[in-house]
Amino acid sequence: MNEQMNILLEVLEEIKQQNRELKASITNLVSQPNPATNSSEDDAISLMDVARLIGQKIEVDGKFKSELTDVAIVLGKRIREIKDSIAKNQERQAKSIASLSEKIEETQSPPEVKKYYLFDVKRWIEWLIWGISIVLIACTIGWVVYLHNANQTLESYALRYRILRMEHSVSNTSFAQLDSIFETHRSEAQIKQLKERVINYELAVKRQAELLHRQQELSAEQEIVQHQLNQ
Repeated sequence: MNEQMNILLEVLEEIKQQNRELKASITNLVSQPNPATNSSEDDAISLMDVARLIGQKIEVDGKFKSELTDVAIVLGKRIREIKDSIAKNQERQAKSIASLSEKIEETQSPPEVKKYYLFDVKRWIEWLIWGISIVLIACTIGWVVYLHNANQTLESYALRYRILRMEHSVSNTSFAQLDSIFETHRSEAQIKQLKERVINYELAVKRQAELLHRQQELSAEQEIVQHQLNQ
């Protein structure tokens, strides 16, 4: 780039020098006095020389202007190429600096230790809570079923005892018959009938007991009254 600028300055300086020489030549020709002895032919020759000289100078100036234009065009292209090259170099340098900075940061920063878990702690706790809840619900249902079955068994044996007490029978035949009704060939209809019979029997026994108790109270009251009358 400096070389092209120097060439351009030299061309401009040369054009200026030629212009100064042209001006000096014209000035000298004009300032020279014409003697009275000169003829018209000499004046014509002098004017032709001046015109020829001016034409040569103009032609030379035109060539220099054309060369100057070519040089300016070449110089402009060269300047654009230099600018593009500088921009590309700056871009490459910026990328290199960024890459170098990243490498420096990677070397300076401590390595990141990644921990991997088979299960997420929060999700594992949720699953544990759900599992415990399901186990508790299952245990509760099982316990309720067990208590229900146990209660039915107790009610069944209690009803058997009440039936035997109603019939006043403790023979093997009575036991076998009750086992057939309640277990072997369980019949809800027969069980219901036996239960109603037992309830009616127990109500009748209760009424008899109440009547007997009332009779005993009346007898006691009569004895007291009779004893008072005898006195």
